[in-house]
Amino acid sequence: MAQTTHFHLDKCPSRETGSEIDCSCNQEKKHYLKLAGISFALFLGEFFGGLLSGSMALMSDSFHVLMDGTENMISVLVSRMARKGIDEQMVRSIGAKVSAALLFIIASSIVYEGYHRFLLPHKVEWYMVLIAIVGLVGNLIQRKIHQGALREHRNVTHFWQDMHLLSDIATSGVVIIGGLIMLITGGFYWIDGLLSVGIGLLIMTFTGARFVGVELHSHDGHEHKHDEGCDHHNH
Repeated sequence: MAQTTHFHLDKCPSRETGSEIDCSCNQEKKHYLKLAGISFALFLGEFFGGLLSGSMALMSDSFHVLMDGTENMISVLVSRMARKGIDEQMVRSIGAKVSAALLFIIASSIVYEGYHRFLLPHKVEWYMVLIAIVGLVGNLIQRKIHQGALREHRNVTHFWQDMHLLSDIATSGVVIIGGLIMLITGGFYWIDGLLSVGIGLLIMTFTGARFVGVELHSHDGHEHKHDEGCDHHNH
């Protein structure tokens, strides 16, 4: 059976050396598969933790993490399609916008549910804070792994995934602070709904920036007007 032809990614070292030994294209796919595995594990932990503790904010954060894992899988697909000879810059831009569209849908749902929880607060169990801390640690580990990506794989896909991880870290931190306030006061459960709305709005802001920023800040090529500020762009 004939093998599927694999083209090299734009920044693959083998393009310069001419040696297949230097090819690192497959490492990009493996990188995002590893991140996806961590994201889906965190989603399950936070989702069921949110159900048990009654925390809407924790469940909202879990769906944010779920979209992180989904985005990683889209990145895997983008990398595979780019290696089939499809224009890499185009496919990466489309992949970023598809991820943004999915994020917007999830964010809208989070804002809706969070608003209702804000109007009708429910008791939230103390251990939601512990689960949120685990989520924060998981997000920090993911970003450390992501920052270790090969230099040639630091493109627009890498850039937006990094921004997504930063938003995950920020929301986890906010959920922890909100949980501590509810724990210390023994009430103020309306904060849980407010946090959920805040998470949804943060995601929507991030999504809007992505739709605009994909074109304004493309990390795919060497045609930046701000090259000096992108040290990952210097090979």
